[in-house]
Amino acid sequence: MLVEIRSRKWNLVIGVLGLIYAIAALVLLVVHIMQTMGAASLIDRAIQIALVTAMAVSFWFILIAARGLGIQLRRNRGTRVTSPA
Repeated sequence: MLVEIRSRKWNLVIGVLGLIYAIAALVLLVVHIMQTMGAASLIDRAIQIALVTAMAVSFWFILIAARGLGIQLRRNRGTRVTSPA
């Protein structure tokens, strides 16, 4: 899915929101796992899956913002830098 945001300001806003969502989901997931350690019910597993999904969506927000800001998160595998001998 292609999402294009042309404003630099709104790309920054989406990136920051994605980062906040990712941190919040990770913290909630860790706290939830620690509280239900060894006694997790089906509802607890559903909550954990929802939190992992929220983290995935937040990473998608970060990728949208990075693409809009022109930040390359992946390295080109085809080019190699060699040192002169």
